[in-house]
Amino acid sequence: MIAAAATDRGRARTNNEDSVFADAARGILIVADGMGGHLGGEVASRLAVEVISANLLSAPPQLEPSRLLAEALDAANLAIWQTAAADSSLTGMGTTVAVVLVRDDELWLAHAGDSRIYLFRQGRLERLTRDHTLVEQMVEAGELTPEQARVHPLRNVISRCLGTEPTAEPEIRKATWKQGDSVLLCSDGLTGMLEDEEIAQVLSEQKAPPDALCRKLIDLANERGGWDNISVVLARHTG
Repeated sequence: MIAAAATDRGRARTNNEDSVFADAARGILIVADGMGGHLGGEVASRLAVEVISANLLSAPPQLEPSRLLAEALDAANLAIWQTAAADSSLTGMGTTVAVVLVRDDELWLAHAGDSRIYLFRQGRLERLTRDHTLVEQMVEAGELTPEQARVHPLRNVISRCLGTEPTAEPEIRKATWKQGDSVLLCSDGLTGMLEDEEIAQVLSEQKAPPDALCRKLIDLANERGGWDNISVVLARHTG
C-alpha cells in the first residue's frame, strides 16, 4: 500500500493537539486527538502515537492482531495516565485514538473516542467506526437524528478515550479491503467541517497521490472555518 499523514492547526486554535503516524511498509496508521488544555492535549496525543507505534513495530509478527492492538492501546493508556499523575499541570489529559493495522487484505481497527476510520471503495465512503460520544448514544437510542447530532451542543462530549482512566476500553474489530480501496483515518476537525459525501468526492480523485488528497481535505476543512485541529491519514491498496 501507499500512505500519507498530515495534520494542521486549523484557523481557530493557537496550537495543535493532534498527532498522526503512517508507516506504509509495516501497515500501521494512527490518528490521535488530544484533550486537556494547551499542554495536556499535545502530550496525550503524542504519547499515544509514540507508545502505540513502538509497540506495534516491535511486536512479534506471529502475535494475533487483535491482542496486539489491545496491548498497544493499554500501554498507551497507562503511559498517559501515569504521566498525568506525576505532573499536576497535566491532570485530566486524554486523547481519542484511531488505529489501523494492515495485514495483507485484512484491516484490524482499534479506536476510542470520535476520531473515525472510513473505507472508500468505488466511489462510496463507508464509516467503519462508531463515535464514542454522548450524542452517538442518543442517536442509537432513537433520541436524536444524525443531522441533529451534528449540531447538538453536547456533540463533543466523549464517552471513551485514552488516559483519563487507569484502564482503556477501545473497540477492536476486523474489516477487509482490496486493490483500489482506500482507508481514511481522521480527527473530528475534518468530519465536523465536511459531510461524508464531500470527503468521498475528494477521495474519488484516484490518480492523485495520498499526500495530495490529505492536503486537499485539510484545505477544504479550513475553508469551511477550521474550528479545530484537522488530522488525516490516508492509505491506498495498490495490489
